Amino acid sequence: MQSRPKLLLWNTRSGVAYVVDELSPSSTGSRRELWRGATNLQLVGTSNGLLCLCDNSCRGRAGGDVTLVNPATRETLAIPPLPYAGELVGHHLEATRWDKAYGFGCHPTSGQYKVVHVPCSFDWVCKFDTVYVLTLTPGKEAFWRKLPAVPGTSCNLDAGIVSVNGMTHWVTTDGGGAARVVSFDLDSEHLTFSPTPRKVGLSDDYNLTEVRGRLGVVGRKPSGTRDAWVRENGRWIHRFSVKYSWQDIPRPNFAFGDYFLKREGTKLYGHRTFDWRWHDVLEVRYDDQGMLVAKMTGDSTCYFYDDYHTFAYVSTLEPLGLYSTKSS
Repeated sequence: MQSRPKLLLWNTRSGVAYVVDELSPSSTGSRRELWRGATNLQLVGTSNGLLCLCDNSCRGRAGGDVTLVNPATRETLAIPPLPYAGELVGHHLEATRWDKAYGFGCHPTSGQYKVVHVPCSFDWVCKFDTVYVLTLTPGKEAFWRKLPAVPGTSCNLDAGIVSVNGMTHWVTTDGGGAARVVSFDLDSEHLTFSPTPRKVGLSDDYNLTEVRGRLGVVGRKPSGTRDAWVRENGRWIHRFSVKYSWQDIPRPNFAFGDYFLKREGTKLYGHRTFDWRWHDVLEVRYDDQGMLVAKMTGDSTCYFYDDYHTFAYVSTLEPLGLYSTKSS
């Protein structure tokens, strides 16, 4: 039986992953170091205890270098370079966030891990016109496959990519119309489209999230406050709201166990939802500080989301040696 997920905090500046072992009223805000990489590494996503990392260092090619890591066994698996999809232009490779175009997940039925690279454009650098997929199967060599191009699927990289329950999701604004969610089934490899929450269309500052195995969206109001919606049975429902501009909702995961998470400065707080009904909206106001979850280092004036991303983590002893790639 799989253990309950823990909270993983990824420091985007230092390339270090921390784990919060305890989410309870007795929490002291402590966290332990799980994995230490380099400052040019970014965490793409987690799945069943595996971390998918992207090295954004400039190596003269598009896509960066992707590696899978199992922190529990200290094993790593190098993923082959992404097949090149166009000419590099300009001189901005050193500032390119290649990690933003990847997704990583496992389909709950097939049990297959897949790394996904979405259609997107890196301004002044290069453009990818279709989905690339790499499937990990025990005993078989993994390689990138280029899927047929589908119009209207180019990713808004600023909105993020999340993999939830066997689907990888991103947002597109192709065609100049309303933003739409593109969902890629990790089993069938089919694409589907759905609308974003109506009120998100009023803002250009929003991010996809995962909320207890469901797809969510965190959006910023003109006042600076943030709201979160969750997709339930095909409908977007408003579920969480922080009422002051100095408060934030961490991303891409803000729900762990019985708690919704809120950031204030370099501190992360939890607000319990065990007696909260699914049709209710949890509103956090000025005098509702919540339970201290983690104390982070850094400048208290900076945005938590810029320095730390939040993920789910379950330790596993699954050996990465079961898989092979052309780079391993």
